Amino acid sequence: MNEVFDIAKQVSKEHDIPLERFVESLSDAIKVAIIRKYGEDTQIRIDTDVDKEIFSVFIKKKVVKNAARGNEISLADAKKINRKAKVGDLIEEEIDAKSLGRIAVTSIKNVISKLFRDVEKHSAYEEYKNYIGKIIVGEVWSIGSYNDVVVDFKNAIGILPKKEQGINDKYIVGESVRAYVLDVLEEAKGVKLILSRTHPGFVKELFKKEVPEVKDGSVEIKAVAREPSRRTKVAVYSKDSRIDPIGTCVGSKGVRISVIVKELGDEKIDVIKWSANPSIYIRNAMSPAKVLSIDIDEDLKRAKVYVDDEEYSMAIGKSGVNAKLVAKLTGYNIDIVRISDKEGFEVSAENDVLSEHEDLEGV
Repeated sequence: MNEVFDIAKQVSKEHDIPLERFVESLSDAIKVAIIRKYGEDTQIRIDTDVDKEIFSVFIKKKVVKNAARGNEISLADAKKINRKAKVGDLIEEEIDAKSLGRIAVTSIKNVISKLFRDVEKHSAYEEYKNYIGKIIVGEVWSIGSYNDVVVDFKNAIGILPKKEQGINDKYIVGESVRAYVLDVLEEAKGVKLILSRTHPGFVKELFKKEVPEVKDGSVEIKAVAREPSRRTKVAVYSKDSRIDPIGTCVGSKGVRISVIVKELGDEKIDVIKWSANPSIYIRNAMSPAKVLSIDIDEDLKRAKVYVDDEEYSMAIGKSGVNAKLVAKLTGYNIDIVRISDKEGFEVSAENDVLSEHEDLEGV
């Protein structure tokens, strides 16, 4: 059956399918055709050798005096295969796939169609799995009954669950949407992308797209803490002392950060400078609140942060958002304390000096 390999080599080359896999699928198709023609209990053997271009099909037939069915062989024909054959024996006979007729053609067509779909699906999976942890753009296909958004891609479908959507996000069928890829699944029906617009990584990737210095690595995003649709804190750092990491990310007149804020539905973003010194890092992270002093317990990873009474509400933030974000960003449990509640609190000498000299010219 050399013509089988002629077809197999042509198809595998045109569709970039390994020859071995195509021949294996052909074997499966032939088995299906044989079973349909001769019955479920038919014993089949198919020998294939890609290098030697061997494709031989054998089935065991029952030896009878005069064959009346396809799974039977006459005693005379059986003796041509094995001179010792007798009625009642099972003897293996090589058959030509062409003898299976339209059943074989239909089976082969179905198996090859499935093979093409599987190859296309796996190719799409290999392509899209490279997007995990990155932003991808798709078109809103539909909005489900639970407000999950179905996003259409070239050869895959994305699911943006309700819990992964921002409170202020609006979706319109037919319009483009940006989302962060959490996972890629290869399922029976095709490739599915699990998407998010609330993941901290979404913010980090937006900075990479809008700030060239972040993309090329001259400014590094050390950490991102996020309360979606409310506030985000981004810790940035640069080894190059000539680069101001905060100013670089914000951009001239806030042009860079404004694009990101708009994408996040006007979510507030605090860009703060990262430091290896926990005290300085926490102090920076408390922005926009000003910190007077910090007591740190390195062993317990706890920090007691003292602020002016007037700054206390700002330091905590609405519903405790600022304090939560500082804890997420720095990895420390944060206790925020009014300076007036500090044991032995007195107005500092620094404040006294400032009071004495505040009327002087230039002060």
